[in-house]
Amino acid sequence: MGLITKINGLAYANIAKYSGVTKVNTKKVSDTGNFHNKNAVAKSITAPGDQSHGIFLADSNGDFRFDQDDAVSISFWIRAGWDVNDNSTIVLFHMEDLDATDYRDDEFLLYYYEPHARVYARFASSSGNQHRNFWHSQNLNPSGLRDYRAFMNASGLGDGGNWNSANRGTVNGDGYHLMTLTKGTSNNGQYSNMKLYWNATDCGYGFYGHNTTGASGTVSMGTSTDKAISLGSRVFDGDAVGNNTETKYMNLTIWNKELSASEVNELYNSGTPLHVGTHSAYANCVGWWPFQDDGTGQIAGTEAFAINGDSNIEAK
Repeated sequence: MGLITKINGLAYANIAKYSGVTKVNTKKVSDTGNFHNKNAVAKSITAPGDQSHGIFLADSNGDFRFDQDDAVSISFWIRAGWDVNDNSTIVLFHMEDLDATDYRDDEFLLYYYEPHARVYARFASSSGNQHRNFWHSQNLNPSGLRDYRAFMNASGLGDGGNWNSANRGTVNGDGYHLMTLTKGTSNNGQYSNMKLYWNATDCGYGFYGHNTTGASGTVSMGTSTDKAISLGSRVFDGDAVGNNTETKYMNLTIWNKELSASEVNELYNSGTPLHVGTHSAYANCVGWWPFQDDGTGQIAGTEAFAINGDSNIEAK
């Protein structure tokens, strides 16, 4: 492993190689000239069940040891590759203990359940101890605070519309939208504490938005274990990857704060992935992976993704 002492006079970095792709880790980056908005990372569907074909990060310094009372936000651009025949779960983002043997071991999870056309968000400490919420697209009369039209209008998927490669909803010119999950400092999954944004639009109250129905047990997440992060599949088994064609991701960011609506709008940047070093809340960005066209990543944390096997960096 080599050592770069300076990048543009601004940051220290390590270089590591994963599957022939070089990654550059920088603690803080502010030179807009180094940011490219040309490529994405595509999640392989050819070898589900095997992280050696995934997009995977293993933390080693505690950057991502969030617990149930910590504020956290997760954001990424996504271009759906699965089709209507998937009929299963598609994991979008998963973070949990590095040594996890179950998908609820101190986890943060965002996934789409295709059979019911629902986007789920969950944080949990173990099986049976979780908080969750979900959003889906229906033009139903609101019942209390369960007005599904908020997600329908935000996503552009249509009344009862399934999200897939034939119906990507409201996207930019390259077929991507920005998906952002924010969590405050409370230990619950209610709308007051956990919000989902499609692009820069708040998706409103989810099914469990106004009470604690989406809770079970007692969520008590530990912070003594480093985390593993997987994009496009589950951490511990690499599964739930979709079908048909690879789903593409750009500009993953992790923040140690609950981003406000205006900060999400700033990150959305009118549909153009942002050089995150220019964001007003950048001091709270603990992870940034733009998946550059030359294989390098300007990272606001200190870790690099392993882009393994058939997963690859390619044109967006």
